[in-house]
Amino acid sequence: MTSANTPSLAKRSLIPHALVSLLFGYTILITGNGLLSTLVSLRLIQAESSPVVISLVQSAYYVGLTLGALSGGVLIGRVGHHRAFVTFAAVAAICALGYTASNAPLVWVCIRFVTGLCLVGIFNVVESWLNEVSTNTQRGRVFSTYLVVNYLGVGAGQFLIGLADTTGFALFAIASALFSASLIPLAIAGQHACPTTNHATSGSQLTLGLSGLRTVYRDAPLGLLGCLAAGLLTSSFFTMQPVFMRMVGYPVADVAHFMGIALIAALVPQWPVARLADHFDRRRIIAGVALLASSCSLLLFLFHHPVVIQTLGYLYVSLIFTLYGLAISYVNDCIPSNQRVPVSAGLLLIFSLGGSAGPTLVSATMARVGPAGLYLFTALVAGALSLLTLRSLRAVPVAGGVL
Repeated sequence: MTSANTPSLAKRSLIPHALVSLLFGYTILITGNGLLSTLVSLRLIQAESSPVVISLVQSAYYVGLTLGALSGGVLIGRVGHHRAFVTFAAVAAICALGYTASNAPLVWVCIRFVTGLCLVGIFNVVESWLNEVSTNTQRGRVFSTYLVVNYLGVGAGQFLIGLADTTGFALFAIASALFSASLIPLAIAGQHACPTTNHATSGSQLTLGLSGLRTVYRDAPLGLLGCLAAGLLTSSFFTMQPVFMRMVGYPVADVAHFMGIALIAALVPQWPVARLADHFDRRRIIAGVALLASSCSLLLFLFHHPVVIQTLGYLYVSLIFTLYGLAISYVNDCIPSNQRVPVSAGLLLIFSLGGSAGPTLVSATMARVGPAGLYLFTALVAGALSLLTLRSLRAVPVAGGVL
């Protein structure tokens, strides 16, 4: 065996341990973020804030995601994946305690903005890491595992709301503690378990997000539309679903229960959808998922019986939460391997732009047609994505050689 082969073998032997540590730490962190996201909406509802104020506060998180996606990858290139994760998680833990300092909406807007900056940095760390160690034939399953971990953590965070009074300090302290605890698995794994940062990460003259965006637009433009739609749909669910349920009469405990069950239900289709996407043109799967999500949304807009809201609501959430993984898997099939980190930043940028606009657009729709305007908006977004994907399939029958 030559010495040239030794580093690659060492790297391969470290990958399983590195991924376990990374995903375990990420699960702890995303549990805290799931708790925090719903808690902020519930606290604003209890303060009798209008849907417009709630949407502005929650949109600030996605504005932070957007701006962070432009430059978060630069920190990864400068200090590496490990130190970047630690930095972002530590600042997020401090922000979680900041909500107790003031009830002023402007203060909460600022805190949500900074939290968004931190979380998009963490998403970029995790997603670029996973892309670095996965191949085209397994990428769908790798990202389905990532999404399963994501939704399991966020769903578990909803059930933590019942541990204390939502008007007090304790739940914010729990969220902060979870952000801090997420550092422990990575600290145990050590920096040697991280992938090596490539030249494209640190040598770009433009911000990585815009550089990656250019690459995606050139090689996989449908990926932009998929990530934009995923951002619009998921942010609308996270921020305005609790508002919708409170407006139609659900108590706080039932809202938390629904959010938790819905996010755990999102785990169910991740693996089968990913398996299909790894064996067929990913665009066909995107089109089918978007069409089904649009149909569920339309039914939820028309019928408001609790049974309909819960059964179709769970199905709808399980569908829309597969879209981001499908979109990024499709894009990463089509791009050069040395563009993984900038493209990850670019996709997060588009997702975050959708996330920033989603709550505001939904609140405007709800103001015009009532609480069910949430589902009118999501029906239009998912329907548009399905039509555009079918148009792409007609234009180019086979996607980038991936079947």
